[in-house]
Amino acid sequence: MKNHLTTPIPIPERKVSRNNLLIPYSNDTEMWQAFKDGSNAAFLNIYKKYFNSLFSYGIRIKDNEDLVKDAIQDVFLDLKKNCRGLGNTDSIKFYLFKCLKRKIFKQFKVWEGQREELVLQDSFGITFSHEQTLINKQIDLEKARLIDGAIQQLSPRKREAIYYVFYEGMSYQQVSELMELCDAKSARDLVYKALRCLRNSAGFLPVIFSLYVPI
Repeated sequence: MKNHLTTPIPIPERKVSRNNLLIPYSNDTEMWQAFKDGSNAAFLNIYKKYFNSLFSYGIRIKDNEDLVKDAIQDVFLDLKKNCRGLGNTDSIKFYLFKCLKRKIFKQFKVWEGQREELVLQDSFGITFSHEQTLINKQIDLEKARLIDGAIQQLSPRKREAIYYVFYEGMSYQQVSELMELCDAKSARDLVYKALRCLRNSAGFLPVIFSLYVPI
């Protein structure tokens, strides 16, 4: 998996007046409602807050920077155009992830056959050793490499489920929706199976994972 450094793509916007400056919001529900009510400040907050997460997520689905950037651009343009007709959400990141995943697959259908250099990515790329937020201070480099190797042996679906829960903090219900599973229990079962595979392959699990292993 490549390390991608990127600068947020430009989004068409109105002039920012004193009343349109970026302001803090107490939670996602408040910011989303302000955006739906037409606040350009809320729109800019959402874009700046979630662009990097969206790009990191999108590049795991399809390892093509141009395609992912196009998809993100379209997601935000759609949001801006249809803001007043959108539903409510208490998790903007989850809402955007759903939109981006759909958009990437739609974009890929357009790109397919037009860009010879585009390569289908049939795996959901994640690493352990390079994701510093997941490495417990007690885990040495060798153990981190063992876990990373075990993650690479997981099926793409298991890696995707692990990513949502442990890297993005999604609930099982959110995982089930993103992966189009039957329900939260199906998502939980998939994560548990992934953790068993990790433990069997590496011989151990770090605390951040082992807390979730079923008895």
